[in-house]
Amino acid sequence: MNMAKKSVFFIGIVYLVFLSNALRSQPLQNSLPKELKILFIGNSYTYGNDLPEILAQLMNGKGIKVSYESVTVGGATLEKHWLDGKAKGAIHKQTWDYVVLQEQSTRPFSHREAFFHYAKLFTEEIEAAKAKPLFYMTWAAKANPDEQPKLSEAYRTIAKETGSLVAPVGEAWKQAGLVGIDLFISDGRHPNLFGSYLACCVIYQTLSGKSALELPRQLLKDGQPSAVLSESQAETLQRMADEIMLK
Repeated sequence: MNMAKKSVFFIGIVYLVFLSNALRSQPLQNSLPKELKILFIGNSYTYGNDLPEILAQLMNGKGIKVSYESVTVGGATLEKHWLDGKAKGAIHKQTWDYVVLQEQSTRPFSHREAFFHYAKLFTEEIEAAKAKPLFYMTWAAKANPDEQPKLSEAYRTIAKETGSLVAPVGEAWKQAGLVGIDLFISDGRHPNLFGSYLACCVIYQTLSGKSALELPRQLLKDGQPSAVLSESQAETLQRMADEIMLK
């Protein structure tokens, strides 16, 4: 990575640094147990970079052991998952603490009624299984940033209507783009490692009510420290996640 690319991760640090102190003073919203079981239902926005494993590593660094399973298919909608039946079966396979639901990238506004219908079917099934649903709000494509408000509105509305949690990942992505941090791979839609790391920071905050600043800043790959994400870059992304959670 050249110096110009590295420098974007320091843009906005001065602007964001005050947020760490502000978040440290926030009361704990949720008390998480020492072990969590999480089921992920989604598509490549979830399995890209192995997001569940990144989240497990980060939470393990906070003394929380996460065991997880995923039902993910490239390009899949919640409708497809529901009709296939595999996701429903996984919900009842064991006792989960949380089930993370991730819809296809534009479906929440391009097929709003279908999104709401199948999201409600899933949340009812999840609650019947004594787990808690969490919506993983995704991001607008790099070429269409103005679509983020429509995504945000749909995810926040369905979460409110179903009494579910929502992790505002897409909103954090939008803020990152405003300060020059590129979270996309070359297709302008899927996340690079930075994007998945930021997503996990927001999901952690949503579950715990705590700042992301004390999460681990080093990821492991095949048991070895990853050289792709530096500690300084991870800190910048943590601060970006904190900015969103203060809004």
